[in-house]
Order: sequence, then structure tokens, then C-alpha cells
Amino acid sequence: MAKKASRPLVYVADKPDTGPAHAITQARIKAAAKRHPGIFNRVDIRYGLDPKDLSRAEIVLGVAFDPLTLKADAPNLKWIQSLNAGVEKLAPKLDRSFMLTNASGLHGPKGGEFGLTCMLVLNHAVQSFVGSQRERKWNPVFTTPIEGKTVVVAGTGGLGHAVAVQAKRHKMTVIGINTTGKKVPGFDRVVKAKDMAKVLPRADFFVVALPITKGTENLIDRTAIGHLPNHCGIVNLGRARVMDYGAMAERLRAGTLLGAVCDVFDPEPLPSGSPLWDVPNLIVSPHAGVDDGSVYVDRGLDIFADNLKRYLSGRKLKNLVNLDAGY
Repeated sequence: MAKKASRPLVYVADKPDTGPAHAITQARIKAAAKRHPGIFNRVDIRYGLDPKDLSRAEIVLGVAFDPLTLKADAPNLKWIQSLNAGVEKLAPKLDRSFMLTNASGLHGPKGGEFGLTCMLVLNHAVQSFVGSQRERKWNPVFTTPIEGKTVVVAGTGGLGHAVAVQAKRHKMTVIGINTTGKKVPGFDRVVKAKDMAKVLPRADFFVVALPITKGTENLIDRTAIGHLPNHCGIVNLGRARVMDYGAMAERLRAGTLLGAVCDVFDPEPLPSGSPLWDVPNLIVSPHAGVDDGSVYVDRGLDIFADNLKRYLSGRKLKNLVNLDAGY
């Protein structure tokens, strides 16, 4: 009688200090197994309690490992599923024999709504009212509805697309910026990143939804920020190093931008001594804007379950990251 093949081992690499909104718990995996019957019982799942399990793992779920030593630590490893959309801390350091998939699209519902919220806050001068309140000043600012205004969105992936969908519901004009300039549903127009100077002057709002890669680091530089009109509001939901925060802060201090909401910083948490805390009309959001704390992991495990089904049947995985490009 032929020996029965062993099931692939999935090693759950979760940090012990992960907060409840992001923890990959046994209870959540059991719930995912119920939502996706017949998938999880085809693998052997270990929860990172024994380092020896990593040496036998074929699949890693999570990112609590040393990417530089992973090849030696996990000689049988073939595939890593991250529950993060951004994988800039992993991709450059991983052995090129590994497959890495991310959780692109995970932030869509919450991120799109938060992006719209930020635009509405800026449009209706809430940032100005907060500043005036701190100074105990009565300073009325009368604004107009957001309908008909233009938002330029840098990044047309899952998060940028979610912002575009929300903007279109308010009858805004939506212009996208990506690498290729290829048309994307939900956007009225898309331009290549190298041509962004042509559309930035049209922006009533400029939303950044880009990952950090070799091609995007400091992409929104001093020159790009200089192309934004004085009435423009900035929202950064992507990564801090994509944008020159120093140049943005200078314009905010000079009063030549409407305001800004930034959900990402480098480093994080933002140090108490950072001058960004005191920039007028800048709202500091502590990297909590796009994650839905109630279903973040559940939605990530749904992405994993779909990919696991594909992996076990030998099909191409979704959200496969180009390790050299970083996304």
C-alpha cells in the first residue's frame, strides 16, 4: 500500500504582542475554516509556538520572522502569505525562490470611506476650526460642497480605487496616477507618474495611496508638491517616504495649502519631538485610518483561503508580489 502523502504545514508567524485588531488567532482561523469548508483541513496548521515547526513549514502565514535568515530557517518553505498590503520590509530581503503574496484590497471598504472623510474634513475647514479652538479664536470659514471638485489619486490599486469609488459617489472628477497610465475603472483619467505635473495643478484634493518601492520613494517630492494649487488639501494613506513631508509642512506653515491629513509617518509612532505635531492645519492620524479593526484579519484570512485553494490545486496565486519591484 502506498504511503499517504503528508499534508503541507502552514506556520502562523504572528508577533506575540500583536494587538487584537491584527492578531491571527486560532479562533479566527477556525471561523475562516467554517467560511471556506474543505480548504483548511487539507493542511496542518501550527501557531508558531515551536520554532521547529518553521523548519518543516511549506507555507508561512504572517510576517513574524527574520526575512534574511528565512531560507535557512525554513528550507522547505515555498509560499509566504502576508496579511499586510505593503510588503516593503519583506520583499527586498527575501530569497528569490519564495513566492510572496500580500493582502492588496484588504483596506478597500474602510480605506475608501476614510479617504472620503479626510477630503470632507479638509473641504469644510474642520482642521482650521480645530486650530482656532486651541487658540480660543472665533474664526468662521465658509465653504462649498465637495460635489464637482477634482481629486487626484496617486496609486490606482485597491486602496486608491476605493477612494475613487467614494469620490464618484459625490460626483467628483477623479484623476489617477500610476506607472503605466493605463485606464482603470472608477477613474475619469489616468496619467503616468512621470506626467503628474500635468494634472497636479487641477487638484482640489491630492490623495496618496502608494506603497513604498524603489520607484515610489520620494516620488511626491518638493517639485511635485510645488505644483499643487493653494486651495488643495493633501491626504496620505500610503507610505510616508513616498512624500516630502518637509516641503508639505513648509507650504502649510506659509498658508499656501488648504490643509493635510497624514495617516502614515516614518518612523512610527511619530516621535513626541517631531515638528510635524505643530504644523498648522495638519491632522496627524496614528496609522489607524484604513484598517477595519473588527474584520481586518477575517478579510485577510479570506484572501489566504482563496490562495490556499489555488496553491493546493496548482493554480496561480492572487496578489503575487514581484520581489524586485516590491509590489
